[in-house]
Amino acid sequence: MKCTFRRMGDVHMLELWEEVCQLASTIKFSEEEDSMIWQFSSKDIYNVQSLYKIINFRGIQPVLVSSVWDIKIPPRVQYFLWLLSKNKLLTRDNLGKRRKVEDSTCLFCNEQESVNHLFFDCVVAKQLWEVLSSIFGIQLGNSLDNIGKFWLSNKRNGVLNICTSAAVWSLWKLRNDLCFQRKMWRSMAILLFNMAVMLQNWIILCPEEKKEDLKQKVLLIKTEATQVSWLRWK
Repeated sequence: MKCTFRRMGDVHMLELWEEVCQLASTIKFSEEEDSMIWQFSSKDIYNVQSLYKIINFRGIQPVLVSSVWDIKIPPRVQYFLWLLSKNKLLTRDNLGKRRKVEDSTCLFCNEQESVNHLFFDCVVAKQLWEVLSSIFGIQLGNSLDNIGKFWLSNKRNGVLNICTSAAVWSLWKLRNDLCFQRKMWRSMAILLFNMAVMLQNWIILCPEEKKEDLKQKVLLIKTEATQVSWLRWK
């Protein structure tokens, strides 16, 4: 199906349209008639064992998917993390599954763009995770599981989860700016500063007892932004 628009939209409308496309991509249709199914078992049939797993282990679905809704971040970013955890973001490899993509390389480097590469394996992502690992004193950013495991204990790791969410969201927004706005990659300093400003706006969503901790992390990220080299490459 091909969609056309009568008038040009702004950047915000383009981002909203991308989100609609991402949501639509998760819907699968078939020629079969509608029927009642039990989605928590492999045979789609209710049984006591599958119910037991739901009650005690959150079911057979990956627990990361349901945990994103507990993180104290804007709903739009929660939805983004949901897409990320289900590998439904429109990175160039996922777009290539729908249509021909002329250039499938990462916008930061010459590697093939995928969800895992963009957020964890790319040289820019690795530098970002090195900064956060240094601030929190733990190794972060090896994979989605590496940061997602902290989502399961959000009460204890609330500030960490907010910061890692801001990290992947900042990477995605910067990637889209390079792709759709034709901006050029300039420096890690800008990425870190944008992330710090984003976190500062999210402080209001943070539980009262954790706000001071988050403010301190924002200051540390801003400090790192002033110290990193202003690297430039295409």
